[in-house]
Amino acid sequence: MGEWKTAEISYLKANRNSCDLCGHPIAARYWGADVEGEPKMFCSPAHERLFHDYWLPRYGTKENS
Repeated sequence: MGEWKTAEISYLKANRNSCDLCGHPIAARYWGADVEGEPKMFCSPAHERLFHDYWLPRYGTKENS
């Protein structure tokens, strides 16, 4: 299970963070979680659950491809 985190805001670097499930842009606050040892960014805790329940069983990780 993850936790709410705050993304670094920089005026010199463009913010290109997005939810690892839906692709929604993440401006300041995001749900951070480790998935199989890799840090992931989600726009909500529900998307982390959906990632575990739907995405991983259906598509697996990049290493499984």
